[in-house]
Amino acid sequence: MSRATTLFLLAFVATAGSSARGQEEAPAAPATTYVDDKTPLLEREPFDLIILDEENKNFKAEVRTIETLSRPRLLDSERKGKLEFRFLYDDAFLYEVEWIHLVNVDFFENRLFREAQRLAGEAKKLDPVTNFVQTEALLDESYRYYMRMKAEYPKHPGLEAAIDAFLYQDLSTLYRADRFAESLSVMEQLYKRNPGYNGGRLKDAMGKLVNEIVDDYVERKDYRSARIVLDRLAEKYGGQQPTTIQQWRVTLNKLAGEKLAAAKKHLDAEEYREAIEEIRQALDISPKVPGGKDLELVLAETYPQIIVGVTQPALSYDSGRLDNWAARRTGRLVHRTLIEFLGAGSEGGEYEFPGGLIERSPDGRTMTFRMQQFTEDSSTPIASGYDLSRRLLELASPRSLEYREGWGSLATGVAVDNVLKVDVNLRRSHVLPQALLRVPMAPSQQKEGAEALEGTGSFRVDIQGDSETRFMQKGFTPGSRLAELIERRFDDANGALNALRRGQIDVIDRLFPSDAARLKEQLGRDSDLVLQPYSLPTVHVLVPKSDHPFLSNRNFRRALVFGIDRHRILHEELLGGADIPGCRILSGPFPAGLDQTDPLGYAYDHTLEPRDWRPRLAKLLTIIAEKELTTKSERLEEEPPKLTPLLIAHPATESARNTCQAIITHLSLIGIEIKVKELPPGETTDPDNECDLLYTEIAIWEPVADARRLLGMKGVAATDSPYVGQALRRLDAAENWGDVRDQLVALHHAAHNEVSVIPLWQTVDFFVYNKRLRNIGEQPVWLYQYVDQWRLGAQTAQRK
Repeated sequence: MSRATTLFLLAFVATAGSSARGQEEAPAAPATTYVDDKTPLLEREPFDLIILDEENKNFKAEVRTIETLSRPRLLDSERKGKLEFRFLYDDAFLYEVEWIHLVNVDFFENRLFREAQRLAGEAKKLDPVTNFVQTEALLDESYRYYMRMKAEYPKHPGLEAAIDAFLYQDLSTLYRADRFAESLSVMEQLYKRNPGYNGGRLKDAMGKLVNEIVDDYVERKDYRSARIVLDRLAEKYGGQQPTTIQQWRVTLNKLAGEKLAAAKKHLDAEEYREAIEEIRQALDISPKVPGGKDLELVLAETYPQIIVGVTQPALSYDSGRLDNWAARRTGRLVHRTLIEFLGAGSEGGEYEFPGGLIERSPDGRTMTFRMQQFTEDSSTPIASGYDLSRRLLELASPRSLEYREGWGSLATGVAVDNVLKVDVNLRRSHVLPQALLRVPMAPSQQKEGAEALEGTGSFRVDIQGDSETRFMQKGFTPGSRLAELIERRFDDANGALNALRRGQIDVIDRLFPSDAARLKEQLGRDSDLVLQPYSLPTVHVLVPKSDHPFLSNRNFRRALVFGIDRHRILHEELLGGADIPGCRILSGPFPAGLDQTDPLGYAYDHTLEPRDWRPRLAKLLTIIAEKELTTKSERLEEEPPKLTPLLIAHPATESARNTCQAIITHLSLIGIEIKVKELPPGETTDPDNECDLLYTEIAIWEPVADARRLLGMKGVAATDSPYVGQALRRLDAAENWGDVRDQLVALHHAAHNEVSVIPLWQTVDFFVYNKRLRNIGEQPVWLYQYVDQWRLGAQTAQRK
């Protein structure tokens, strides 16, 4: 047998690899190639590769890093005698191979370097305009290889020059794909590493990029972003900055001056809206434009205009709507209520009668309204005791379209004394009879069309459009507290936040907790934005709405609860892992309060734990429900119902959208198919009445009064359950807080057992405003609660 063909007898010589096996005979070297071609080099620990000659079948093997050789370039003087190494797959023995049989020893760092260059070369072959995603994927992978080289082999020959070339290729690719901002970021990295790269022409290229970026921002009127780019680069490069930066600054200052001049012209002509729009743009373009702040202050005093960013437009104006955030928000502007809710008290809520005072008799059976004075205000329908008595009787009459069941079951008679005093006789004592009168002062059917937009509130609806609604202060004269309030619609919270930062709006009415948590991390001590929570939580539920046979079955409704991993949806998907006080899973339709000491959490029984996610039990309950429905159909000699897909409708909000998509995924695991319908913006009920389940966000401010409005026969989540109905009747009959608490706990248990609604969770919502808006109130119940006290000043801090 010749030397060449007896490779594994002669080419490799093994010695003992450890004292433990010192006298053992080393195994022959393997006769096959030991190379892992599947795992990317980037994911592997360092190793070297040896390749033998043709006579030895071009044998390849991965071996432990050979530290005895010069790296990364092997010297000719080292190619003599024998090379000692250990196999990567088994390092128990030390092997030898004669150099005459070695074609190559490929060091790990050289392979990493070649792979980085290969990936960049593959990217260069592609057109970034038509194949941008694929091109960037190759460049991203190449970048990772270069970064590992930089971390582990920083002195590798040619590495720095290769990284420079890579960055130039990356920025060029981004530029060709019109990704100018990203291209500038990469160019800044390259300039920092090597200012003289490409013959020192980087600065000219940077100026060209800045021009593209700023021109795009200006065209989109995103002046804040344009300023950020210019200011950052000017500060970073100082005297070395591209000339384009100063040229753009001059251009923007000139544009801001033109807007300022236009604002002054409009102010002189008493065209206040136009003047405000121009000064907002002027300060957005250049916050330091001479005379800008002074003019803004003059306009704020002459014609105070506040712009509110909203994601849900108001299609109606009703502060009593349990299930419509936008209607509740704007209701107080347009329509005053007979009794107004002020907030939480020591026992239930605190209330106010706008027309005067309310007194109770010692036995609680008489309620006296004392009106302050006679008024000639034609917009106020309650001008005297006679007007008030008619309204109270109307609310108590079952024959009236304005009938309120709770009030009708309580009031027995109304008497007027001396015009300004009204006595109401009550059938029994009630802990908070005024809570039953949070209704509009005027009947809802009294006015129609444009006249209905006047209302009894301080504001009237001036313009109502798809993107904007304007509310005008009635009887406004220059110098009044507030001239007009504009609600401007945004598709999402991020768009509204950008507008707020740029000074285009003054306040955002609602931020979901996760958005608020992210914003809180970004706000510094000197920020001109203020983030606040509302004082009461919002309850999220699924309300059965159709006559789908399976939804009529209690076991199936329980299956829905057990089949939805509510904890994961709330804490991981909606809250983003943040722990936000007041946000929690619920076991019933009432709020649990911000904590167990919250006085308005008195309807919630904290001993009744929410149902856990138990998909197997949910599947079993679905099967049981199907059998129960089949048995019932056979008894009635009818065709057994089939579990057809359920349709869930939800408002057009990001949180509702994400929630319903998660619910689809969870219920599909137990064989329940769900389809989704997104409601038109501003709608919270299905106008087509075709949904089976409605995702609803509910505001329960006073459980003793709102329980029937929620679960009663005409309620938001009306149910025909006899157990719930009995609990409601007993609640109506409760005459003291101890009985109220007991009956609400019983109602909570009844709703829980009957699954009258599918309870999800409660959240604490936030609003954010610019400091120039004052007297907005600390933790109001709704945004416009103290709108009559709002004041508007000039910007207190520089827009950034």
